[in-house]
Amino acid sequence: MTKREIKEDGLVTTYFRVQKYFKKHQKIIQYTLMGLAAVVVISVLMVRSKKNTERAVIEKMGIAEQYYYTGNTGKAVEMFKEIIETYPGAEASRNAVFLLANSYFSKQDYDQAEKYFRLFYEKYNKNDIFTASSLAGIAACMESKNEFAEAAAMYEKAGKKSEGSFEAPFHLENAARCYLLAGDKEAGKRIYQMILDRYPKSELNRQNEFILQSL
Repeated sequence: MTKREIKEDGLVTTYFRVQKYFKKHQKIIQYTLMGLAAVVVISVLMVRSKKNTERAVIEKMGIAEQYYYTGNTGKAVEMFKEIIETYPGAEASRNAVFLLANSYFSKQDYDQAEKYFRLFYEKYNKNDIFTASSLAGIAACMESKNEFAEAAAMYEKAGKKSEGSFEAPFHLENAARCYLLAGDKEAGKRIYQMILDRYPKSELNRQNEFILQSL
């Protein structure tokens, strides 16, 4: 046999081996290919569904925020709750929870406001400005219910969570004030001194120095 004939004979042999293997495992190969096709189709549908969901929740959130910022609190509350319940995993739900808490606070429903501020802090804690604000929101609800000692501790936590930011001394000043309202003079003095030491350029310091000297 020539080299060409040997090569061709090898190719023929390989072809028949592959054909034999395919016939023997035909069903397995078909099921595998069908499975891979199904995975591809499902993946495409999931991506498309996710995009449609994101688009829908963004549209709803836009409408809800319009109600919120124009003072239609009742309608805003209704839509924020719908977004939270319908799209719990969406990024917009995080904003909906925070604005829902604020909406209840503006309605002076402090129990519901505290509930959603706590939900925000427990579920969407990202160590950003909203995390400290949610703690301050919880504190404000407590203060509105005359729970001054608890409010003071929560304001202090908000101040420490936002350490270094422009809002930190404001949270701490609220903590000091609530400690004094709770009758804890030493804790109030400690916080006022903390503001003076850590935030010497704060616009609150002239007032804080005066209060600290009078205690």
